[in-house]
Amino acid sequence: MAPLQIGLLLGSSRPNRISPQVGNWIKTFLESIRATSPEFSISTVDIETFGLPAFNKPVHPALISDLSTFISPSVRAWNHEVAKYDAYIVVSPEYHAGIPGTLKNALDFLYHAWAGKSAMIVTYGIMGGASASEGLRVILEKGFRMKVSSFVPRLEFPGRDPTKNNSSPALMEAMQGKLSVDTVKSWESETEEILQGFKEILEFATAK
Repeated sequence: MAPLQIGLLLGSSRPNRISPQVGNWIKTFLESIRATSPEFSISTVDIETFGLPAFNKPVHPALISDLSTFISPSVRAWNHEVAKYDAYIVVSPEYHAGIPGTLKNALDFLYHAWAGKSAMIVTYGIMGGASASEGLRVILEKGFRMKVSSFVPRLEFPGRDPTKNNSSPALMEAMQGKLSVDTVKSWESETEEILQGFKEILEFATAK
């Protein structure tokens, strides 16, 4: 059996984002436990690199089964890239109790490329991105009929102060594009949930 191809989608496009650092941390961890899982390969998929326009198409992507017929080159490339993978890890920050608009916009250009496949959601934020996580689950499960892992890692920035609008030095560093050592150390408690969620989507993918 060929290795399962896993796409790790980065959901942020801010210039000083930490999304690539978070994604790399997850990828490195999962690759370190390769021996305990079915054979797989993880590739990072950065939404920012596709230059997608604002969604304004007259035809819903659910009606376009032939991905080569998308008129926009960037939308066509985005669909072909996503279609390569057997399962997905969607990494998203939380903005205003939801996912970033650029992530939602990118998802709106998809349907047949990944409908019905499996995915694990990993969010990060002041409260671990709980609202973004819940909203993204609705989009993937109801919008795309995907099999979403029951394990939903939510990575919280350490040291939040309720008296200061839940701010913390770790959060301030993240907003400037730096994933601090203290933050990474605090997230080590979430690795078991990441591992279990990953195993679950691998099982979904092999059972299809």
